[in-house]
Amino acid sequence: MNDWLPKNIDWYYREENVAIACGDCLEVMRGFPDKSVDAVITDPPYFRIVDAQWDKQWKTLDEYLAWLDVVSDEWKRILKDNGSLMIFADDMVSAYVQVLIDKKLLLLNNIVWYKTNNLPIKATWSYRKFAPMTERILFYSAQYDPTGWETVKLDMNNFVPLREYFREYQDAMGLSKAEIVKRVGQKADHCFRWGSTQWDLPTPETYAELAKIPTNHEFVRREYEDLRREYEDLRREYEDLRRPFNADGETLDVITGPIVSAKDNTAHPTTKPLWLMQRLVTVSTNPDMTVLDCFMGSGTTGVACVQTGRNFIGIEIDPTYFAIAERRIAEAQKQPRLI
Repeated sequence: MNDWLPKNIDWYYREENVAIACGDCLEVMRGFPDKSVDAVITDPPYFRIVDAQWDKQWKTLDEYLAWLDVVSDEWKRILKDNGSLMIFADDMVSAYVQVLIDKKLLLLNNIVWYKTNNLPIKATWSYRKFAPMTERILFYSAQYDPTGWETVKLDMNNFVPLREYFREYQDAMGLSKAEIVKRVGQKADHCFRWGSTQWDLPTPETYAELAKIPTNHEFVRREYEDLRREYEDLRREYEDLRRPFNADGETLDVITGPIVSAKDNTAHPTTKPLWLMQRLVTVSTNPDMTVLDCFMGSGTTGVACVQTGRNFIGIEIDPTYFAIAERRIAEAQKQPRLI
């Protein structure tokens, strides 16, 4: 139980699949081990958009971006190799935020949330600016290898028994790699790079051609299916981590839907709709994966995770909003899951 949960942190509320802490997100996240969460889905302060102290604590945009730079370093550190980051960003600063995070993670989408029931009253909006009907969600992969598979292939510590087998095979043939390639062709190159990051399993056809080259009597040649099965066992672990998509939901980079409904509304001024957080959670993770919202607010991401069978870690610095989140998540845990 709670094997997914970072240790040595003072969790205010903890259940089987939920842990939330009241405190500064940087202080709490620094207690997380490296590569310990599957996704960060969060709505940080936007910088002087909301009339609240937590959104006006920076005097300049440079100060705000310097703070976010430190926060995003923690995101990069604690995300697993196949992890995702989804961060809300107001259109006034989203370009600055994207430039900052693009240096650390791989941008997959700049998603636009089109708010269908956010029509402003014309008389209250300045003629010098178009009325805001959208919000940005920046969707990142934790590394430039979204599934982690290429990283695994390039790691000399992986496929060690297979690498050693092809080293012994080459010794048994008594040929250099260049001599083998001359006989079989360039297609036999990578399987004999057993001491290189470029090693890879040959095709069945290439392996059959290699069988025509004599070897010493001590060498026992393995069946190709045996080699393939050993190779696939590791590959499958990473293929299973391909970024999942909810086949039953919309996966366009423009998400259309209403702002918060009356039943989802909370005292928090920037509450996001539950349907939207459910969408983001199911697109970026599989069930039983761990999602962090380090700006938890009133806990909508946590409710979405509970409803969809994800583990949830939440951090909120404001005790008032934290209490709202705790109550909402506890209530969600008493209800049947959606999936």
